[in-house]
Amino acid sequence: MIQKLRRKFIWVTMLSTFAVLFVIIGTLNVANYISMKRSSDKLLDLIADNNGTFPEFFMGRPVDFEGDDEDVFNPDFFDESGMDRDLPFEEGDFNFEKPDREEDEWMEGFGRPDGKDGMKPPELPSEKDLKEYRKNFSNETPYETRFFSVRYEPLEEISYTAYTGRIVSVSEDEAIGFAETALYKFQHFAFFRGYVGNYRYKITPDEDGGRLVVFLDTTKEKKNFENVLKYSLILSAVGLFAVFILVWYFSKKVFKPVEESDRKQKQFITDASHELKTPLTIISANVEVMEMESEENEWSKSIKNQVNRMNGLVEQMVTLSRLDESTELVMQEFALSDAISETAEAYIPVAERNGQELILDIEEGIRFTGDEGKIRQMMGLLLDNATKYATCPDGYETDNTGNKKEDSDANAEGSSAESKCRIKVTLKKHGKKNFITVWNTVSSTEPGNKDQLFERFYRPDESRNSKKGGSGIGLAIVKSVVEAHKGKVTAYSEDGKSIAFDVIL
Repeated sequence: MIQKLRRKFIWVTMLSTFAVLFVIIGTLNVANYISMKRSSDKLLDLIADNNGTFPEFFMGRPVDFEGDDEDVFNPDFFDESGMDRDLPFEEGDFNFEKPDREEDEWMEGFGRPDGKDGMKPPELPSEKDLKEYRKNFSNETPYETRFFSVRYEPLEEISYTAYTGRIVSVSEDEAIGFAETALYKFQHFAFFRGYVGNYRYKITPDEDGGRLVVFLDTTKEKKNFENVLKYSLILSAVGLFAVFILVWYFSKKVFKPVEESDRKQKQFITDASHELKTPLTIISANVEVMEMESEENEWSKSIKNQVNRMNGLVEQMVTLSRLDESTELVMQEFALSDAISETAEAYIPVAERNGQELILDIEEGIRFTGDEGKIRQMMGLLLDNATKYATCPDGYETDNTGNKKEDSDANAEGSSAESKCRIKVTLKKHGKKNFITVWNTVSSTEPGNKDQLFERFYRPDESRNSKKGGSGIGLAIVKSVVEAHKGKVTAYSEDGKSIAFDVIL
């Protein structure tokens, strides 16, 4: 019993630890994923709001959707050796003199404020926009971000135009293919945002029916997310295993005093049972001598009954103690059908003496691997419980199969109270499971689960039990036998006028 409690404690601790780790790791990775998406969406919003690129004061020029990507890299300026080709300007065309102090500001916008360089200076952002930008992005963001944009104009001769100036791994044709996939999702599922491969996209509809699709390369972010997820799972598994080792080791120390106390208690029961047998045997022998000298009377008969009851109680206590000590079962294959039938048939005279009818519905040919002696003991205890406590509720009768009959039929037949008492034993096989049921009528009980009957010394009706001689140990032994065979036993009442004990082996 203590070992069983220790195992249960370990499992509860491990399940609790697993649940806590699951919540922590799950929350961490979900938050990481949401953060990754939010960061990507902020970049997409900024790029989409600026016609498919970063604001001009960072990029220096607007997006050219005609495919002119020379603002990033133009291979036509280099030959195979990597040297410059003949460029369309001559030496001396550039003035490398430092500009006047008052003109230093033109370098920030990539164009001269007076426009003398032939390039229109970009529009500078407001202080509010600049503060918002610096809050979410660094100055290196435009140069660290890989993106491309595709514009879809259904009314134009060329429907798709792409800008791939800020990414090397995607060509214009591939960019248009990605855009078609994104627009398909938008058309059928109304997804303004989503993923196409490792690219996060955003679709911005125009008033004239056009679409601007901006793609952001999130390969690095996804890889980081996958690494965090992988390593967090690995560390969780290692931590869970470490917790299991620690719990297993320390639980042994924690439960050792309890186990020792339980062992002493069982030893006391065993010793006390042997000590009680001696005076009980002497009392029984003395009563027999008294009856030989003088005839049997009500006093001697009562003494003998109480001695027999004490002997039975002692034997049950010893049996329960030995089962708790996990005594090894004698496991062998035997005919379960025959064992149940023979045990039940022995109780037919007892049932008849009590005015009860014992019905057997046992499937033939069922075999089972277990301790035959313990199984027979289990069935005997269940039938002993049924014959003791099976009563006949008023207005309730069952047919020969144990099913309820109408009250009018019972009254019409004029059956006596004794004929209404039924006990039914059933054995059926379903798949690999064997189902044993001991069912009996009762005068009155609360419908529902009755598993508390298997608790040690549980006595729901003290007055009734005292008359019947119940000890409250028999059903506890039944549960121990069933659990020793890795089975399950339950008790329940469906209608409040009968009770069933189900055993699954």
